[in-house]
Amino acid sequence: MWKGKSMDKDLIDLLFMSQKRRDLLLLLKNGGRKIEDIVATLHFTPTGMLPQIKKLKEESLIIQENKEYKLTPLAEILVEKMEPLIDTLEVIEGNLHYWQERDLSNIPYSFLERLNELKSCSLIKPDQDNIFETPRIFVEKMLQSKNILTFSSMFHPIFPEIFQNKGQNIEITLVVTQKIYERLKNDFEKELEFYLAGEKMKLFVCTDEIKIAMIIKTECFMSADFLTSKGVFDQETLMSTEPVPMKWAEDLIVHFKDKAQEIKG
Repeated sequence: MWKGKSMDKDLIDLLFMSQKRRDLLLLLKNGGRKIEDIVATLHFTPTGMLPQIKKLKEESLIIQENKEYKLTPLAEILVEKMEPLIDTLEVIEGNLHYWQERDLSNIPYSFLERLNELKSCSLIKPDQDNIFETPRIFVEKMLQSKNILTFSSMFHPIFPEIFQNKGQNIEITLVVTQKIYERLKNDFEKELEFYLAGEKMKLFVCTDEIKIAMIIKTECFMSADFLTSKGVFDQETLMSTEPVPMKWAEDLIVHFKDKAQEIKG
């Protein structure tokens, strides 16, 4: 068992220093498993897994009942706390250079704590042959969507096209910064009037300067564009069609919308 001042480090090593132990604990979170199920699911041999099971049993993290291995109550607590951390590490390590370069200063801490929810996102990079064009997959997803929720601090070339889709039963809520609103008024006055005349079109203006390029959530997908630490929009986009990251994006947009002022037609 853990002793003295080395307890914390011993426990951390036990939980994180072995992929086999970590995967086993996460697997058992959903209930007891026999050794045959464990090795088949985790793709390890019994010879490779049994020593790790022995260590976890010795430290009172798993028990064996009727040929099934189960988490102890202590292990249940630890696994519940370690899973979000592991997922967060996977999010960051999966695209380490990307996250190291991002300006995340305007993402509320409560959403950074939920970064693990972006685990299923893919990083879409611009085509080097068409670096100034919007990625085709983004345009396709947007044009398929009928319920669009967006925050933007940059003017996106797809905006005018969206503004003129009034007749296609599309519901759009657009949250923009003051700078983008001024550009819409000055350079796209007719399109903006057309948009605001739509029954299902809403526009909100956030007076705070928010250094997030764009976040989109529709019934089809989510996408997030964060500026680099130098304030550059490099068109590297996080995208997902999974419910969890879509909910993260929706919640963050609503967070900004609730602090913004609605513009009526």
